[in-house]
Amino acid sequence: MSLDREALRQRLLASFRVEAEERLGILADGLANWRETSASSESIESLFREVHSLKGASRAAGLLPIEQLCHAWESLLGVVRRGQLSLTAERVELCRHALKAVQKLHAGQALDDDEQARLIDNLEAAALGEAVSLPPTAPSGPAIALDPSTVRVSTQRLDSLLFQSEALLQHKLEAQAHLLNLKAHAAAFEPLRSKRLLSSGALKQLREGLDELPQNAHDGLKTVLDYLDWSLAQLDRLHFSATRLEKTGKHLAQGLTQLSESLFSELQAVLLLSGSSLMEGLPDMVQDLASQAGKRVELQISGDSLQVDKRILDELRTVLTHLLRNAIDHGLETPQQRSQAGKAPVGLLQVELLQESADRFELRVSDDGRGIDLNQLKNRAVASGLQTTEQAAELADNEVLALIYCSGLSTSAIITDLSGRGLGMAIVLEVVERLGGRIELESTAQGTCFHLHLPLSLSTFRAVIVRNAERVFAIPALAVERCLRLPSSAMKNLENRPSVVLAGDVLPVWPLADVLGLASLEQSASELTLLVLKVRGERFALLVEELLGDQEITVKSLGRQLLRVRNLLGATVLGDGQLVPILHPTDLYRSALETSGSSLSQQNQQRSAVAQQRLLIAEDSFTSRGLLKAILETAGYQVATANDGLEAWNALKQGQFDLLVSDVEMPRLDGFTLTSRIRADRDLANLPVVLVTALHSAEDRARGLEAGANAYLVKSGFEQESLLDAIRRLI
Repeated sequence: MSLDREALRQRLLASFRVEAEERLGILADGLANWRETSASSESIESLFREVHSLKGASRAAGLLPIEQLCHAWESLLGVVRRGQLSLTAERVELCRHALKAVQKLHAGQALDDDEQARLIDNLEAAALGEAVSLPPTAPSGPAIALDPSTVRVSTQRLDSLLFQSEALLQHKLEAQAHLLNLKAHAAAFEPLRSKRLLSSGALKQLREGLDELPQNAHDGLKTVLDYLDWSLAQLDRLHFSATRLEKTGKHLAQGLTQLSESLFSELQAVLLLSGSSLMEGLPDMVQDLASQAGKRVELQISGDSLQVDKRILDELRTVLTHLLRNAIDHGLETPQQRSQAGKAPVGLLQVELLQESADRFELRVSDDGRGIDLNQLKNRAVASGLQTTEQAAELADNEVLALIYCSGLSTSAIITDLSGRGLGMAIVLEVVERLGGRIELESTAQGTCFHLHLPLSLSTFRAVIVRNAERVFAIPALAVERCLRLPSSAMKNLENRPSVVLAGDVLPVWPLADVLGLASLEQSASELTLLVLKVRGERFALLVEELLGDQEITVKSLGRQLLRVRNLLGATVLGDGQLVPILHPTDLYRSALETSGSSLSQQNQQRSAVAQQRLLIAEDSFTSRGLLKAILETAGYQVATANDGLEAWNALKQGQFDLLVSDVEMPRLDGFTLTSRIRADRDLANLPVVLVTALHSAEDRARGLEAGANAYLVKSGFEQESLLDAIRRLI
């Protein structure tokens, strides 16, 4: 079946018109404000991004005149944004001319070749700081004609309908809760009815014996029995009423359930589109970009049948355009370079949609190019002032990779039509986080892969529910790596910060109450409840009072008045009617970094009061030495290391140490000889020595004690607590 390119082009143009109309409206409002007041750096940044995105969208739709105008306009805004030029009235007016010209092109009317060339020349000259001559009037932007045969419904109206369906869903949950209460109410009558049946024989005997009693006892007992008869009759009526209410409640709950689920699923279906709509036009765009860059590219697309919320797909168009452009311009090599590196001359680009769970999916964009040059990235960060030379040298690889998301940082040597502005990845990160997702990046010399983890719908997603400081919060499950409980002893004070060690990684810990500025958490429990979060490649732990579980939630915005509140993503209503705030993972990490103190600090300082002793490790195995060092530093000790016995002996003679932990089998000077030499030295004779070795025979143990070791631990049966207990006893 041949591809209907004309039909595809028309779909792309229709999609572009919708996106461009929104972006042009933002640009018009922004430029109007510039004429009335001085422009802020935020407004300049906002308009720069809108023009940048409009350029990418027009490229995807094959609208070269709009792309060329936006590229020149972007150059002017870029130098103003960087502070290299001031925003004069002449330059604002030139921006207004550019806007009107784009509006005219967007409406389907062509500009004269001279008019467009003159405007582009003026924009490029203004970007160089040159004076330009403007025409007396700006080109008029005609009204956009609407197609009377179609009806377009805004996503805001669909959102409103979704919110109403969610309100109906809440009523369904309340009806189900009432039904459970009615069932419990009806079931409460059963024990009383059973007792009545068992006691009916006794009551009958009492009535038969009334005539044998004295008159005063007869009358009193008869009154009691009459009251019991009335009470039992009332019990029957109440039980009947409870049973009837239970049946009515069940019918009501079932009806609301069917109605709400049907309405919600229908509305969701309106917003769910196949991922193929995201992929439309990508092959042509990729080949066009590759031709401009002098490269050969094969694009492979898979998983495009996955159904995703239309609002998410609309946001991802810009994201995908930036990622593919960067892959072609930065990642893939030219055919000659690939051949020299032993690769096929045609580079491979892969775009995949993968469903991770019932409510999440992954957009994976990968290439088999040269990867990201970490040294080049660090140098560019230093050159742009984002990092000092010392700071850049101390960055780990994952921290260096995270620099690509910094606004204004680009590894491109020059600014081209494809890249060089240093803005694309900042936009990608902003969009993904706004959608409640996260990005993972892998890069080697064999290629680069971006993993974008996102919710399938903006209306519902899975969340972890926690209780802290007598309040309940929801945290998007997409950002939560693990939920765990640890003994309170697992909390250590490392680098003056409460931390825990998980799988060899040291994770900082912040109480959620401290991050949100709530009442401090009392640390009297023997167990710690922690949530391990991953934000922008950084892992950290939040300490909470109680983990209530995870569940599907419906997301409600905070309204226009609270469009952006720090630490809050939105709100949800639980099944019991409780309104719960949804926390924003990225904001939580930022707030945590700004937290000056911690309610855990005093406790951890007390725990580490005995941890100021200085220890020396003598071990020739790099792995064993690293393990011992991690164990002891986690416990709070100051630790130095030596690669063998002779190096340890020199360190002991030159510095002050409180204890030595040594292996036995080492080159140049073994542990037995080192211990004997220590015991023979007048200054070191009293230094505690712990031998940790694989030699487990009784003879070896006796030899170690004879040499003067204070403790002898065998590695095969070695446990962390055994070493720490031995050290605590000796110092």
